[in-house]
Amino acid sequence: MSGTTPRVLETVLFSGDEFKQAIEWAMDREDELLTINVHGSETFNIEDVMKNLPKALIRAGFGLSKQLIKRSKDAKGLIPKDISKFEVFKEVELQGHMIKASRGFRKNFIAVSVVQGTIGDVSIPEGTILTIGNQNASAEDIRAYAIQLENQFKKNYDSRRFFDGREIRDACEYLNKVLESTQVSAQIFGIWSKTKQTFFGSGKVLRVIQHAFPKHEYFILLIDQGMVGQGNDLEKGRIIRVGGLGYINTEQVIAKKIILDPKLGVEIKKYDKVLEVENLTVDYGIKGKPIIENVNFSINDGEILGIVGESGAGKTTTLKAIIGDIKDYEGKIKVCGENARKKQVITPLYGYVPQDLSKMYLTYTPLRNIIHFGSQYGIPEQELIRRGKEILKDLGIFSKANQPVDRLSGGEKRRVSIAIALVHNPKILFLDEPTSGLDPTSRHELWSHLDKISRQYGVSQVVITHYPEEGEYCDKVAVFMKGKGFLEFGSPSELKQRLPGGGYAAELTLEQFDPDALELLKKIDDIDLILQRGGSIRIFAKDLNQQLYDKIFKTLNAGGYQVHRIEPKAEIDMIDYFLYKVKQYLNE
Repeated sequence: MSGTTPRVLETVLFSGDEFKQAIEWAMDREDELLTINVHGSETFNIEDVMKNLPKALIRAGFGLSKQLIKRSKDAKGLIPKDISKFEVFKEVELQGHMIKASRGFRKNFIAVSVVQGTIGDVSIPEGTILTIGNQNASAEDIRAYAIQLENQFKKNYDSRRFFDGREIRDACEYLNKVLESTQVSAQIFGIWSKTKQTFFGSGKVLRVIQHAFPKHEYFILLIDQGMVGQGNDLEKGRIIRVGGLGYINTEQVIAKKIILDPKLGVEIKKYDKVLEVENLTVDYGIKGKPIIENVNFSINDGEILGIVGESGAGKTTTLKAIIGDIKDYEGKIKVCGENARKKQVITPLYGYVPQDLSKMYLTYTPLRNIIHFGSQYGIPEQELIRRGKEILKDLGIFSKANQPVDRLSGGEKRRVSIAIALVHNPKILFLDEPTSGLDPTSRHELWSHLDKISRQYGVSQVVITHYPEEGEYCDKVAVFMKGKGFLEFGSPSELKQRLPGGGYAAELTLEQFDPDALELLKKIDDIDLILQRGGSIRIFAKDLNQQLYDKIFKTLNAGGYQVHRIEPKAEIDMIDYFLYKVKQYLNE
C-alpha cells in the first residue's frame, strides 16, 4: 500500500518455568516466521565434554552443542584431565528464527536457527541449529531463563524440516512421503557409533529402511561431506546408515539433530530488484509507431505495482513481454535478476493469475485445482495440500475448499485462482485485471486480500487494472494511455505531486451547476486545467493562493454564478491524476 504502513508485531515474553506455554504459543503459529531471543546457559555436564568438541563443531557449522554422548564408562576416557579450565554453565545470549517447536513425552524443545549470539565470550556461527529447553533441561543445548518470541505476521517459507534424534520415526515417515517425487538433502549431527566421537555430515537421502523386529527405522545417506571427531574426514560418495536416539542401534550414525531439505522449486540467486524493466519497446514488426515504447519501471521485494490504463494502451503487451510470451522486443527485462527471455528459468519464480477464470478446472474443487497445477513444480501432494489449506484460509475461502469451483461467486473464483498461483511460493505474482467484473464491494475485498498477501507472504505483485482509483492500493504505479502508451512511473503520491498544485486542487461547488461556468473559468490565465467531478469543479493551478481565489469569485460573480462552497486545497486522488493526463493529452 502507498504511504508508511505501521509495523504490526505480536511479542510475548516467557520465563524459563513458563517454557511449556512458550512452546504452545509457538506451535499455534508454526506457519508464521517467528523471531526468538533467548537468555540462558549451556546445559552440558562436565563429564560429557570432549576435549576437541568446540573446535570441531565450529568447523562443522553446527557449533557449540555439547550434550552428545550418553553417560557411559567409555566416555570417561574422553574427559579432559584439567577440568578447572572449563566453566560448566556459560551464559548464552542469542537471536534467531524458530524452525520447530515440539511438545511430547520427554521431548519439549524449540529448535532455533541462530542469526547472532554468544556462549560465554565465544560467538555462535550464523546458521547454527540449537535446541532450547526449560531452565532445568539436560537433553537440549540451551537452558532458557527468559524467552522472547516475536511474530511479524509473515509466512514461513523455510522448506527445511528439523527432527531431534528422538524423532527418528517421524523423520522416516516424512521421508517416505516425499522421496518418491522429491530429492531430499540432509545435514546430520550426532555420534559415530563405532568410536563414540562426534559426527557431522551432509548429503543426499537415498531411501528409508524399516525393520519390524526388533522395531527400528533408519535412512541411507550418500555422503557429500562428513567428519568424525576432529580432522577425520569421510570420503565423498560413501554410503552410511543414520538412526536415532532411544533405539537398539546397529547404524553407523546415531543422530542428535537431523535437518531435511526437500528441493522444492528452484534456487534463487541474489538480486537487487524483484522486477526491472528498462527501455522496453515492442512493435510486432508493424510499420509506424510501436505498441509500447521506452517502458521503464522496477519494484522491490514485497511491493505492489499497479499497471493502470485504458484497454489498448499496452498494459497486456508489457505483461506478456515480462513473462516471456513475447521475445521479440528491445530493451531489458529481469525477473529476480534473471533475463526474462529465459522463460524456463523465470517461470518457477512467478505466479500468474489470468483474467479468464475458465483456465481453472471449474468442476474441480479449489483444493484439487491447487494440487493439479502445483504438481508441475515437483511439489509432493502432501505438501501441496498443506500449503493449499493455509492459503485458502488466508484468502477467506477455506470453507469452500471442497466445493466445485463453478458453484463459487466471481470474487471467490478469483481468490481460488490466486491460491493456485501462490502454492509454489513464487517471488512475484502477476494478476491480469483481477477486479474486472466485480462489484465495488468485492473489488475492495479482493484488494484487502492482495495487501495481506504482500505483507504476510512477502510476495511482490504486478496488478493490471483499468480502474485508476485502484492505483491508491499500490506502492508504485506505471501509467499507460491509449494512443500514447507508457506515460510515467512512480508512487501514487509522487505522481500526484507532479501535477500543478503538488497533489492539491481548489475544489468548488456552485449553488446551481452549469457547464457554461467551466468555460468562464478557463479564461483565467493562472488556471492550468479544470476537471468536473460530479457536481464539483476541481481547479489545477501552480499557485493555489488568495489572489487566484479572488479571481475565481470575481469571474463567476460577473457571469451571474454564486459559489456555494470552496475548498482552497483539496487533496486529489488517482482519478483526478488520470483524468488530468487524459485531458492534457487530448488538448495537445
